[in-house]
Amino acid sequence: MMTPPTDVSESTVVITLRVMWGIDTREIAYAPVGFGAHHWSVSDTDGARWFVTLHDHGAGTGAGGRALTLLAAFRAAADLEASGLPFVVGPRAACDRSVAVEAARHRWLSVTPWLDAPRLPEPSAQTAAQLGAVVDALARLHEATPLAVAAATDDLLLPERERLDAALRRADGADPADPGDLPPGGPYAIRARTALRDNAAAVRAALDDYDALAAEVRASRGGWVVTHGEPHWRNVLDGPDGLHLVDWDTLLLAPPARDLLHVAGEASGPRADAVLAAYAARTGRVVDPDELRFQSLRWALTEVALYVAWFAEPHADDEDSATAWGGFTDSLSALASERGA
Repeated sequence: MMTPPTDVSESTVVITLRVMWGIDTREIAYAPVGFGAHHWSVSDTDGARWFVTLHDHGAGTGAGGRALTLLAAFRAAADLEASGLPFVVGPRAACDRSVAVEAARHRWLSVTPWLDAPRLPEPSAQTAAQLGAVVDALARLHEATPLAVAAATDDLLLPERERLDAALRRADGADPADPGDLPPGGPYAIRARTALRDNAAAVRAALDDYDALAAEVRASRGGWVVTHGEPHWRNVLDGPDGLHLVDWDTLLLAPPARDLLHVAGEASGPRADAVLAAYAARTGRVVDPDELRFQSLRWALTEVALYVAWFAEPHADDEDSATAWGGFTDSLSALASERGA
């Protein structure tokens, strides 16, 4: 997120670090990186530096389950790091051995070491050696599946699916400017309803495709592995001692394609072909290109569903909402383009 949270103060973060991790803060600065969580850079009085994250798992139905999945992901990541996988940068345990601490209701803090290493370049600028190193790290991760005993299993359910379905039903002949029984929303609410209405046919078709494909993917669970979930270039640091994967809150047992899509950056094309070929050579496991397409469809629908929920709730006219709007319209365009192909 680009702006600090309004419901968890900096002093709450500092106190939680001291009480639960024994970290006495010398300096703390909000780090506007990524999207979907809040981050701080923390230097302690011993000279160490930490990357502190506040994970928001929302209120209402399913919040407790999302928190359990987060804790399972972090526990599995910690176990994988302890097993000797050098590229895993997992959370540091608190004094009670918790891998994350609930600093406020449904708001969980985690702590990882700060690494002074650059991110990988964007996919188009990566060398063949860098691509091969990422694929090799993922192959090693997937081979370590028996060690990730705490990991939860991917249910293939789209978040906020009920709200998306309800919004699509309202899109039939509804006036986007009429709030009806919707929450107050904010400056993007009407624009979001209009955009969804204009793309409703493409979204419905994509949901039908997704439901049919998800049933097939669930039948392949025997070949599922422990996945990072989002090993794109922003979550891969290229240090002098090799690659490091950060941000393990999305770890799940899932199809290998869940990771490979992010390395390919696209569901089809020369880079996707290169990723699948390198992975097959490294692991002996052949991943069908259709599996990448399924994961790409899932990603776009997940973005649409999450942002439909975002803009239906009270929100400000700020940088975070502008970023969300860009993600929402990009995902709608991707689905419309796919359906029109």
